[in-house]
Amino acid sequence: MQSTSQAFVDETDRAISQVSLRDWGMSGKQGDVFSGIDLDVPRGSVTVIQGAAGSGKTSLLLSIAGRMHVDTGEGHVGDLDIRKQARRVREQVTVGHVAGLTDLENDFTLAQHLAERLIMLQPWYKPWVSKSSLHEVIDVIRETFTSATEVIDRLPEGNFSPSDVKDADFLIDDEGKAFVSELSELQKFLLELGLASLAQAPVVVLDNIDYLREREDRARAWAAILIYQEVRRKRDPESPLTVIASCEDSSDVDLVLDALRTEVSPASVSTLQLTRHPRH
Repeated sequence: MQSTSQAFVDETDRAISQVSLRDWGMSGKQGDVFSGIDLDVPRGSVTVIQGAAGSGKTSLLLSIAGRMHVDTGEGHVGDLDIRKQARRVREQVTVGHVAGLTDLENDFTLAQHLAERLIMLQPWYKPWVSKSSLHEVIDVIRETFTSATEVIDRLPEGNFSPSDVKDADFLIDDEGKAFVSELSELQKFLLELGLASLAQAPVVVLDNIDYLREREDRARAWAAILIYQEVRRKRDPESPLTVIASCEDSSDVDLVLDALRTEVSPASVSTLQLTRHPRH
């Protein structure tokens, strides 16, 4: 098995796992993409899939989301068999960021992206969305962004320069009139997370946080993920959000968790380490 897992809280019984995998494996033309994965993800938790480029992180996330087929093992999202009920699994697992899959349209505004996604989630006979609905969604996204910035402000001196924190403007305007082409990479990432959250699915997967090159941006991204998860938990305690995200270096997660320790309460935080398989 090419993985290890470390839990930072007491292990939760598998019976209340949101996602469970046993001997989960995928092969390609050049050999194994990943193999022997055993994983239990409790409801309302955060699981970090950590590994170098080429270790199978993206494929693992997409297989959990019912969007890629595996070759071996058993997997469940709630009571759903991932291999046998992929279509229903896709309704339960939303994809927040995967390059090439969740890419945004540069010539769309924020409001247009949100309206399009809201319409997709509505009945076919309601192909429109009200301004009040749009403003409500935008307000939630902006509130999350603002809270994430405040977290960075509280991090110990020396982790980030004060100018990086205070001068970084990644808040989206009230009306959502900004075009995607005008947004920073962090803004785009958080917009993708916001779009994914509209479906209110119990699980969200987010790939490759490291594509955000600046360390402060990665910290803001993790802060926003954790803060949004907490907002969701408070709004609907019976349906907490489960987050599965991938990266090469999880040190930013630890930093943000420490800064947020009195404000967020994921069911658990764990790391699954992937090792790159030799290619034939």
